[in-house]
Amino acid sequence: MFVLVRHADAVAKKAWRGPDVDRPLSPLGHQQSAHIVDALADVALSELISSPTVRCRQTLQPLAAARGLPIVDDPRLARDASVGALLSALGRCDDGVLWCTHGELFDQLAAAATEHDAAPFLPTAQTAKGGVWIVHRDRGPRYVGPIPPG
Repeated sequence: MFVLVRHADAVAKKAWRGPDVDRPLSPLGHQQSAHIVDALADVALSELISSPTVRCRQTLQPLAAARGLPIVDDPRLARDASVGALLSALGRCDDGVLWCTHGELFDQLAAAATEHDAAPFLPTAQTAKGGVWIVHRDRGPRYVGPIPPG
């Protein structure tokens, strides 16, 4: 079992003047990230892996604090990363690993699932900001939408 999280709602691109990697969560995004702690209360987690962007790291901060786990940056989760490298990592990751990334990679994962009949293994539906997929390799993915919704 592993978990996939799309970063929570971020400050609008048009409103942010700095580098995109430094764009933080919006107030709504902070509420959504707090909900992730509750959404995963019954899920055993051993590692939190994040895109090296502020918004992804901030999405995981409440969970990291609640679980006493560090957040590890991984370039395979960056917005413009190759989905192939991520698919390879997901295929061999240990149970309890949580991966936080961007909508662009979620779209690529859904396309790969559809193209390669990997639907039982990967999410195939749209993922909202702050959305969570709990993926059991033998039972497939279960989606938990963000609260509050964006």
